[in-house]
Amino acid sequence: MPKRPSAPISLVLALTAGLLLAVLVLPGQAAAATPCWKKVLNDWSNGRPIGTYPLHCYRDAIRNLPEDLRDYSSASDDIEAALQAQIAKRNVRVPQINPTGSSSSSSSGSTGNKAGKTQKIPESIASKEAMPPRSAYRRAIDNLGTSNADAVPLPLIVLASFGAFLLVLAAAMAATKRVRSIREQQRRGPPRS
Repeated sequence: MPKRPSAPISLVLALTAGLLLAVLVLPGQAAAATPCWKKVLNDWSNGRPIGTYPLHCYRDAIRNLPEDLRDYSSASDDIEAALQAQIAKRNVRVPQINPTGSSSSSSSGSTGNKAGKTQKIPESIASKEAMPPRSAYRRAIDNLGTSNADAVPLPLIVLASFGAFLLVLAAAMAATKRVRSIREQQRRGPPRS
C-alpha cells in the first residue's frame, strides 16, 4: 500500500513559520542613525504632535514624503504647518550654517536675543498637557504598534498571520480528507473481480 509523502504539508508549515519569523525578527534601525526628517515623519505617522527640529528637517521631510502620503493624506500640510510654527517662534533670524548637523538654535528650545540673554520658547499649543488623556484601548494599540514610519504595520502582520493560519488549516483539512479516504480503502479491502 503506497503512502503519500507529507512533504507538501511540511513545506507549507516550514514556509509559514519562516515568513512569520522573518517578519517578527527583522532588525530595526538604530535610533541614533535616524535622520531628523524621518523623526518628523515618525511623529506625524504616530499621531503625535510634530516635535521641535531644525527647519531643514521639516523641508527634508516634505521632500522625502512617500508619494501615497503626499497624495492621499494631510502629511504635507501638517508638516508645512509645523515648519511655519517653528519659523514664527524664532525671535532672532539666524541662518542655518550646517543644514545636516543636529545642533541649531531652533532645536534647543531657547534662542538668543540681541542683549545676549536666552529666552525660553513656549511649547506648541498641541503639547501633551493640552491633549485629552488617551484611553486604555488607544494606549494598548500605540504600545503594540510600530513607532517607525518605515516599519511593517501591525495590521499587515496580523493579516499575514491570519492568512498563514488559513493556509495551514486548509492543508490540514486536505491531509485529513486524504487519510480518511486511505483508511476507507483499507477497510473495504482489495477490489473484487
